[in-house]
Amino acid sequence: MKRIFIGSFVKIPDLKYEKIKKDFGGIIAGRWVPEKNFHITYTFIGNSSDKEISNIKQVLSPVLNKEIEVDIQFSGLGAFPNIYNPRVFFVKIKDTNGELSRLNSFISGKLAVLGYKSDKNFVPHITLKRIKHVKKQQFLNAIKRYSDIDFGSQAYIEVNIIESILTPEGAIYKKLD
Repeated sequence: MKRIFIGSFVKIPDLKYEKIKKDFGGIIAGRWVPEKNFHITYTFIGNSSDKEISNIKQVLSPVLNKEIEVDIQFSGLGAFPNIYNPRVFFVKIKDTNGELSRLNSFISGKLAVLGYKSDKNFVPHITLKRIKHVKKQQFLNAIKRYSDIDFGSQAYIEVNIIESILTPEGAIYKKLD
């Protein structure tokens, strides 16, 4: 069994990650996501057998492991469910031409045929930290300073089946071929 999700790795060109870690380090507790793990999640699937993974590869073959043109802007920081009760701290993504939404609909539709249902509304983002504890007022003040900062853009992505290997030091993500 492999713990998997469908996603796209990204590189955020102008993210001042060390500065963000410094600005928010004493305000939110949790583990920072390493830059090599930055990704967009379309669907989390969970534990899957080789046969299930083979079926997923088959239905997603039109988009899997191919360079896909997108127009995404990394702009500002946010939190789920919201900035007043933050549990997930992230970089916002503007899906300028709607390609990520189209891809997500395609992926959800194909996976639905195999019995997987999408778990929530698709809001493209790059998780920086899952928050264990927050100093709310300081967080609100800090996040407002980052509300519209432009961190660059990306013109191509690749949709992958990504294995998530859980370790005491954090998750290791690797693309399945």
